[in-house]
Amino acid sequence: MKPTIKLRNVLFPFWMLLLLPQFWFVVIPGNFLIDSLVLLILMLIFKIEHKKHFFLTHIFKIFAFGMLSDIVGSAYMLIMMIGFEVGSMGDEPHLTVPALLISTVLIFLLNYFLTFRKSEHKLRLPMALTFAIVTAPYTFLIPSSLLYG
Repeated sequence: MKPTIKLRNVLFPFWMLLLLPQFWFVVIPGNFLIDSLVLLILMLIFKIEHKKHFFLTHIFKIFAFGMLSDIVGSAYMLIMMIGFEVGSMGDEPHLTVPALLISTVLIFLLNYFLTFRKSEHKLRLPMALTFAIVTAPYTFLIPSSLLYG
């Protein structure tokens, strides 16, 4: 008997983006807004001068690396589910927690080594770490089984 694979429950929120493309209009601005708020707060905390220039220099990289990191974490879950048949709903902790950690570490590394590479070390480390912790894709931990039963 050939095993069947149902992709309707694989990932959150990326499965929603595939099924309902109009959600891109919510996810993209929502992520950009969260990244912007975190950056603005950090600029106030660290008393960054030339705020507009600093913001415009960094926000698009932060946003792009955050989206890329979320996609990598989602791809990990997809590969584990389809390729290795680990989990069936995409909401098992042994599947979602590693995906969350992969995305979080990737957010940190990309921001530390690329986005803030020209910043002072006293700024570079806490900013990259804050983005990794605050903007991690915690939605991975929302069980899709809640939506599908």
